[in-house]
This record gives sequence, C-alpha cells and structure tokens, in this order.
Amino acid sequence: MHDDHFLAFKFHWLNEQGQQTTLFRKKGNFDGDILTLETTELPVESIIHAELREMKLALSYATGNERDPVGVLLIQLTSKKEAEQLKKLLDLSRSAVWAKQHKLELEKKGQGDRFRDAICPQCDATLILTDLPATPQLYCHFCDSLSTLDPESEPIKEERGLRICEECGMYTRPLKFTILYIYILLVINGFWQKQTWRCPPCMRGDAWKMLFGNLLFVIGVPVAIVQLVRSYGGSSVGGRFKGLDTGNIKARKGDLVGAVTSYRGILERVPVTAGVKYNLGVALLAQGDEEKAASSFEVALRDCANYAPAFHQLLRLYPRLGQTEKLKELQRLWSAGEDQTGEDQSGMEEEQIFSADEFE
Repeated sequence: MHDDHFLAFKFHWLNEQGQQTTLFRKKGNFDGDILTLETTELPVESIIHAELREMKLALSYATGNERDPVGVLLIQLTSKKEAEQLKKLLDLSRSAVWAKQHKLELEKKGQGDRFRDAICPQCDATLILTDLPATPQLYCHFCDSLSTLDPESEPIKEERGLRICEECGMYTRPLKFTILYIYILLVINGFWQKQTWRCPPCMRGDAWKMLFGNLLFVIGVPVAIVQLVRSYGGSSVGGRFKGLDTGNIKARKGDLVGAVTSYRGILERVPVTAGVKYNLGVALLAQGDEEKAASSFEVALRDCANYAPAFHQLLRLYPRLGQTEKLKELQRLWSAGEDQTGEDQSGMEEEQIFSADEFE
C-alpha cells in the first residue's frame, strides 16, 4: 500500500444511462495498487481507461476473459473533489505501472536503451515515448492536454484547458454548458436538463433553441440567456490563442482563407502549437484536400510527436493516399507504447466509454 496514494470514498453504482441503481452509498477505496468498489477489486494495471464527468466516473478494465475481454463499471462519487482526486490517483498509478512494465519488457530483450518517458506537466501522469522523436510539445492522453516543454521559457498558461472539442473535433477550449427546458401545463409540469462539454461556438445553436423553447413558460429563460451569453464569448479563448474560435468557425463554414488568416495570427505569437496545425488539417480535410490535410497533420506531429489526434487522422489518410511506406513508419513509431492491457501508452486515442450527453 502507498499511503500517499490511499483514498477512501463512498459511491453509488450507475446504469448505462448514468442513473443511480443503489439507494444507499457503497464503500470504496484505492491504495495505489488495488481499486476496491464494494466487493469488486481491480488491480490498477488492469484499468484500461478512466473517464470523469463531474462526480461520475466510467472505468473500462481488462477482465482476463477471452470471450469478454473488456468490462465497464460506472459509479458516482459523493463529491466532485473526491472524484477528481480518485481519477488523478488512478492515472498516476496506472501510468507509472505501465511505464515500469514496458521498460522491463525492453530490458528483457536487451533493448532498455530504447525506453523513453516523460511526465505530463498538467496532471503528472507518466507517458511512454519510446521510439518517438523528441519534440517541443507533449500530449497527455490521461488529461487530454497539450503542453509546450521549453525549460528556457515560462509555461504557456493559455494552453491549460485547451482540448479537442467532442462536438466539432477541433482544438479549442471546451466548457461545461447546461441545457434546460421547463414546462408548466394544466395536468403536468416538469423539466428536462442535461449538461454537456463543448466549445462555445458549438453551443450556440442549442442556446438559441433553449431560449425560444423556454419563452412560453418564462422560468427557464434566465438559464437560457446565461448559456447564450457564454456561448458568444463570455469565456472564449484569449491571450496568445486569441482568434482560435474565430478560425474554427470559419473553417467549419468552409471559409478556408479566413480560417488560415486566423490561425496564422496565432502561429505568429505561438509558432509551436500542434493543436492549431491540427485544426488547419481538419479544415483542409473538410474541403476535400486530403494531401494538404495530411501534410498539416504531419507538421502537427513535428511539434508534438505523440499528438494522438493527428496520428489517428494520418492512420486513416495514408491508406487512401496510397502512402504505404509512411503508414508503416507511423505504425512502427507508435507501436512501442502498446501495452498488454490493450491501452496505448504512447498517447493513442482511447475509445470513449460514454458520450458526454449520455452520461450526464
């Protein structure tokens, strides 16, 4: 047991729709090696993926059963603080265990000098970088962050919070939004609500629908107005990344020239940023220019060798472009981090256990 990694907590079991299935809270704990949920025990190295939404945690794990190799558990903790602490402890422990296992495997083959890892500056998880070239940026698939590693410069504070939006698939700053409808009729009244994580531009359509949908009964209008204001820039990306959402909006509307202009302004202030170059690739892909899109994703990987979003785009593009040699080299570089649990330790994109809307 690792005392500094021990956490006791209480939780409720959830069904696939994110609804509680237990009336009374259950006891759980994590000691750095084993996650105990009531009578269920999961070794930390078996946990393939952990995804957190507020107080709700979804876990996929290796069962050891050939017929059903992956299991899924959904729980809700009693406080957001405990949920975030548990997620961080799980990521710290499982990433460190996988890195240690990977290093030992290489040493058994007499290839220990190939091993390379790094610590995420934002969540402290251990990231395996074996065989990948050293680049100025680092991607963490545990917290989905992209960080610039420059010991001679101050950290770029605006990078914190920048992620891939689950709605539009572009590098931006997703925020938590509330969608709420309240109705009052003669025989029935009630409300419908969900919370979603997306960038402000992606929320605008739903914000307008919510405003007009709540006008009849008025009560839900204040919430709709707040979400509408936030979606139009109350918490938009600023600082050195000012113009990122503008560029993304133009890219999604097919205005490639406008998008490039916005992105160029950011790149003049932040020359090394895989996320912006990735967005350019997405914009080019939407225009049907697969060759230029692939080139943009390649440039993104030169900024951040383990940037999973760019890797997955190239994995799909290279076969269509007939670039078999590039595909083989890409797969060779990224295969080093694959672990026997099925998790990609180099930062490959993890399969999402639930959608943000389903699990809220």
